[in-house]
Amino acid sequence: MTPARFPWRRFWRDIRGVAASEFALILPVMMVLMLGSVEVGNALLLHRKVTSATQTGADLAAQATALDDADIANLFEAMDAILAPFPTEPAGIILQSVVDDDGSTVIDWIDVQGGGGGAGAAGDELDVPDGLVLPGASVIVAQVSYDYTPVFADLIVNSFTISDTAYLRPRRVTAVVRE
Repeated sequence: MTPARFPWRRFWRDIRGVAASEFALILPVMMVLMLGSVEVGNALLLHRKVTSATQTGADLAAQATALDDADIANLFEAMDAILAPFPTEPAGIILQSVVDDDGSTVIDWIDVQGGGGGAGAAGDELDVPDGLVLPGASVIVAQVSYDYTPVFADLIVNSFTISDTAYLRPRRVTAVVRE
């Protein structure tokens, strides 16, 4: 039999364009992996920044003996600077002092910036880890939550919230006063 009678044999042996067809098959997979790694990297970086902003805010407030409106504004500004280069609009920051009131922990004072939804008010009870607030003393509680929307949100995942809470006892006084 001659090759003209069986053209399909020639078709299967032809290797011209194999690399192009393999590239066309693997390109979507490689793009998803690349975009996914970018999104995971951004989310991990933001998580570290949220944790750092929370710890820094609680630490700066715990070093003070008293805080006024200008001090609180400076604290919030410092926490916003830590979150850079991410925009601060999706961030909610809550800074509060919690005291022991006959065995229950209540909010002594509270300041909120941004989307601090769910924040209580002075006098409300707040759950903190057992044994953290000693009788007659207070604890500074800083909370940062960030509603993160990935750059490629429609392709991989939708938005989600990254949050952290820090608890620190005041360093120089038993309770930081809010003026």
